[in-house]
Amino acid sequence: MSQPTDLSDEFAARRGRRYPAHAWIAERFPEYTETMLQLDEIIRRRPGRFFDEKGHELFHIVALAVMGSNPHNQPHLTQHIKKALQLGAHPEEIAEALLVAVNPAGARVITYGVTCMLEAISQLEAEGWNAPDQ
Repeated sequence: MSQPTDLSDEFAARRGRRYPAHAWIAERFPEYTETMLQLDEIIRRRPGRFFDEKGHELFHIVALAVMGSNPHNQPHLTQHIKKALQLGAHPEEIAEALLVAVNPAGARVITYGVTCMLEAISQLEAEGWNAPDQ
């Protein structure tokens, strides 16, 4: 089954992390995985898009934070925050994006999001990352 492994590898490369669920889905539902990768290609890599990759990560961060604090979601949100930081987002920029969602979604968005951001910063610093200048 080389195709599912390739699909799983591609999914992991695009997400910056290998999620066991993605590998399982790629193996059993390769057509679905191919469709998701194509959708990702259309959204993230199309010419003339309005938002760069960092902007896309900020949208992911806000959407995941709005979904609420639950243990299975935290590593996913933390991973998107790490990627945004690596793309040059400042912690205050991430916090501001989260603050925008407080009015419609509640204060838990900022608390949960900043909790995950601090975890992401800690992980990145342990990997040798240096925060951008403020």
